Amino acid sequence: MEPFIYILGKEIPIYGVAWILGTAIAGIIAYLLTKRSGIEGYDLVYCSVFAVLAGVAGAKLLFILVSLNIIIEQNIPFTAVLQGGFVFYGGLIGGAVGILIYTKMYKLNTLKFFDLFALVMPLGHAIGRVGCFYSGCCYGMHYDGPFSVEYTKTLGMTPLNTPLFPIQLIEALLLMILFSVLMFMYFKMRKAGLITATYLYAYSVIRFVLEFFRGDLERGLVFGLSTSQIVSIVIVVFVTTLLIVKSKKKAVN
Repeated sequence: MEPFIYILGKEIPIYGVAWILGTAIAGIIAYLLTKRSGIEGYDLVYCSVFAVLAGVAGAKLLFILVSLNIIIEQNIPFTAVLQGGFVFYGGLIGGAVGILIYTKMYKLNTLKFFDLFALVMPLGHAIGRVGCFYSGCCYGMHYDGPFSVEYTKTLGMTPLNTPLFPIQLIEALLLMILFSVLMFMYFKMRKAGLITATYLYAYSVIRFVLEFFRGDLERGLVFGLSTSQIVSIVIVVFVTTLLIVKSKKKAVN
């Protein structure tokens, strides 16, 4: 499997192309839904800048935190650390902070923006995971069964010539299904915050389960659970707490 495409003799990582393409397609769909969502187009664009910048910073920071031991042990150059390696949950948390900052600065309805971003997030993420598949990052555990994949060239530390579980494609498929469900909910159910809560719950469960089929050491392990599994638990607890508090406030009112 070739991790590059070649244009005018230059190597271009499919990983980067896929994530840019996924972000662009998700952004276009979000823009087309701004009017229905009660959001101005220019606000979506500006808010996206905040979300992307904060998201990239969060994804890189969490990658460094969970991979610090490997980076130190293998004496990986700082420039190499900056060029590759991101953790999705770091990007998700960072992006949410970026959205929160923008909407609070301009006194906008934060929940509307969260719902719209949460709606298209699985689509962009799914396309990005295809890029992970080609680059070999976020690879699966050793697996000799049907549909196993073997890498002969990768961008990371993926085991070569070893049958692996195609975890990236499984996640991409589940994310596409989640996107379809959220789109159905968006046009049928208009309750504010429902899209965001459903996305956070569903993806947390998906990620928690799929982590058991991952084989990459960079994701970090604490008490037998990966960093992403711990974050998944925290997100579910956090969202559940918010919903309980909100329901109690409604009951009091």
